[in-house]
Amino acid sequence: MTTQKKQDPRAIRSKRVFKEAVVDILIENPDISKLTVQKIAQRAELNRATFYLHFVDINDLLKQVVYDIFDDLLSKMSPSLQIDNLNNQEQLITFLDYFYKHRKILAVLFEHPGFIKKMHMTLKDLIVIQRKSEGADSTLSMDILASSILGILMWWLRNGVHFSSEYIANQIVELYR
Repeated sequence: MTTQKKQDPRAIRSKRVFKEAVVDILIENPDISKLTVQKIAQRAELNRATFYLHFVDINDLLKQVVYDIFDDLLSKMSPSLQIDNLNNQEQLITFLDYFYKHRKILAVLFEHPGFIKKMHMTLKDLIVIQRKSEGADSTLSMDILASSILGILMWWLRNGVHFSSEYIANQIVELYR
């Protein structure tokens, strides 16, 4: 019998505060090369030693922020992909609403090739799940679909945020008819 050690609430809070601090700093100035542990610790109102208790370095913190975003995205999307009577456009609007809500940090992260690659793989996985649930046999490659949706998302976050989630969803649906 194994018992799982309960995580200290202070440690959970410290990690959360550091993650929020780095996101705030990146939204203000997307240049990751200017990030320092000192800046992050000051913004979090914690010290550097506490930072190093939870993260190996800045890259470790950024990696955990990205994992949190993907985990959150998948947790928001998975239930809607399991509902048989929900149409594709409603699912797409739910998906786009998530991107709109987190547009500032996602716009920063889209500047990095590793994030784009991970997002492409995530989109492809979501498309595969959706197609299987519909029983659809698409003539379009899953890579092409994922790449085109990724391109639309990147354009929307950089240049078109004045368009609503519903408008972008309608455009995507029209594109693939």
